[in-house]
Amino acid sequence: MADLEAVLADVSYLMAMEKSKATPAARASKKIVLPEPSIRSVMQKYLEERHEITFDKIFNQRIGFLLFKDFCLNEINEAVPQVKFYEEIKEYEKLENEEDRLCRSRQIYDTYIMKELLSCSHPFSKQAVEHVQSHLSKKQVTSTLFQPYIEEICESLRGSIFQKFMESFTSLCRVLNSQLTMNDFSVHRIIGRGGFGEVYGCRKADTGKMYAMKCLDKKRIKMKQGETLALNERIMLSLVSTGDCPFIVCMTYAFHTPDKLCFILDLMNGGDLHYHLSQHGVFSEKEMRFYATEIILGLEHMHNRFVVYRDLKPANILLDEHGHVRISDLGLACDFSKKKPHASVGTHGYMAPEVLQKGTAYDSSADWFSLGCMLFKLLRGHSPFRQHKTKDKHEIDRMTLTMNVELPDVFSPELKSLLEGLLQRDVSKRLGCHGGRARSPGNRTLLLWLFQYPPPLIPPRGEVNAADAFDIGSFDEEDTKGIKLLDCDQELYKNFPLVISERWQQEVAETVYEAVNADTDKIEARKRAKNKQLGHEEDYALGRDCIVHGCMLKLGNPFLTQWQRRYFYLFPNRLEWRGEGESRQNLLTMEQIVSVEETQIKDKKCILLRIKGGKQFVLQCESDPEFVQWKKELTETFMEAQRLLRRAPKFLNKSRSAIVELSKPPLCHRNSNGL
Repeated sequence: MADLEAVLADVSYLMAMEKSKATPAARASKKIVLPEPSIRSVMQKYLEERHEITFDKIFNQRIGFLLFKDFCLNEINEAVPQVKFYEEIKEYEKLENEEDRLCRSRQIYDTYIMKELLSCSHPFSKQAVEHVQSHLSKKQVTSTLFQPYIEEICESLRGSIFQKFMESFTSLCRVLNSQLTMNDFSVHRIIGRGGFGEVYGCRKADTGKMYAMKCLDKKRIKMKQGETLALNERIMLSLVSTGDCPFIVCMTYAFHTPDKLCFILDLMNGGDLHYHLSQHGVFSEKEMRFYATEIILGLEHMHNRFVVYRDLKPANILLDEHGHVRISDLGLACDFSKKKPHASVGTHGYMAPEVLQKGTAYDSSADWFSLGCMLFKLLRGHSPFRQHKTKDKHEIDRMTLTMNVELPDVFSPELKSLLEGLLQRDVSKRLGCHGGRARSPGNRTLLLWLFQYPPPLIPPRGEVNAADAFDIGSFDEEDTKGIKLLDCDQELYKNFPLVISERWQQEVAETVYEAVNADTDKIEARKRAKNKQLGHEEDYALGRDCIVHGCMLKLGNPFLTQWQRRYFYLFPNRLEWRGEGESRQNLLTMEQIVSVEETQIKDKKCILLRIKGGKQFVLQCESDPEFVQWKKELTETFMEAQRLLRRAPKFLNKSRSAIVELSKPPLCHRNSNGL
């Protein structure tokens, strides 16, 4: 029976893998719901005040650029050639081979520069043309060859074209700020286990993308006093998961449940180097060089962000389905940007001498020594300081601190030079550590050239490449039976949730971007056609002095127990609202409001308007940014109205009913600043 369950778990997991590679419609089991146009006004103000709606911020983000490109293709014909030229330049900049860059640069020059010069329609400066011509004539094709054109293209697009785009832009902020839960993932078989929890294969429900879900048990963390380690891993992953690095297992999301901390990481389904070392045997120099190249690039990415890894070993190097490797498990990584670490942490046989010497500060130098130990193991099957399979940690540490490694004669002179340089006990002489802070021992161009070699080992397709679920095992729940999670324990994790925007945008762009936009356009078109007949929502605010407008929930019915969705408009002297399908609107004047306050109902932040006569008016927003902006706008409008009322003639203070129902839009033919 157990064998059957294991087979079913493997089949389910492999089917999910295949489905994730299918067409966008087949990827997702639930849809991404974009924010309604009703929040556009509120969110635009919210983002503008935080300087998030700028040309550079939007144009340089993946989804922002795609939306801007779609807008130009559909609305601004004169901007299309510039956008296409920009895309061609960006593709050119990704090329690493000089010969490829020379060929591509000439194609770009002929298509987008020479052709327009001949027709006298080239809209760019003489300096930009001369810059490219002079460098091409000398065959100097660096990645920045077309930089003057990039600057001029951006300058031409950031003006009126970008302004028109912003007028039609629907913010994706509600999706970005939403809190993830287990319901957003389809969890499959267990693929690994660690000190605090398990790792599962999972599929994100709204895009169909496969990930690894690392779940840490909060009770087990508390029992082992590992709170600092768990939170540190979240911080380190957030530091290294931005920027383009295909050689680190990066994080896209982090969230927590009442009993688990969850990291959503890149899925690596090709096993680890320790496993393949036991199956494949030792690697050749050529094979080792390939893995060393990718690992060095991964370490370089970390070190550029002032992160020292501290746990480099074959078991932490994972293979993807194509055979490329990534560094995983940043639980022991440390930020040394402000203060160098001095703790002795890591795996015996791979720790650098300065790490073993308690109280000695170190930086990324420790990783280069560990790299030397790991490369030696790939070639010989054991650590250079763990000969004769000794398990005595003290003996291994003693040898690390005192023994000079003797390299076999079968090693090539180049390999001997590399390993001798990496295994130097003296940090000042160690390869990668010359001239102060540790640096990558390799030439980046050479490393990227080496990256073009085919991987030495490609994991078999159609297999899980992980131990059987029953062999991996599970934790004994009896261990944590007496552990209670208190409010103070949960408070430690209040800032744990995270979305790496750059990676989320990449995920959506690669999977369901086009399908989501097409569906949203259809829904908005139908809704706008319906609302136009009734003459409300966004159109009602056009041409008036409306400060902000959008949907909120209002506590309604005679007993104030039911939330009612209404569309609100804030003017300088009043707040109007109406329900969906209603042709009349309700009105609350600023004169009738006594105060604008913040309150909570069932742990949800609400806006409380106290009205003359002891009545209350309670509003609730559907996201935190909307709440912040509505509360701010209501408070400022109320304060300004009170200031004007204090200066107004006394007859304005005659009593009125607090809420007025209007059959026609009020104050249509005069400025509502006339209090």
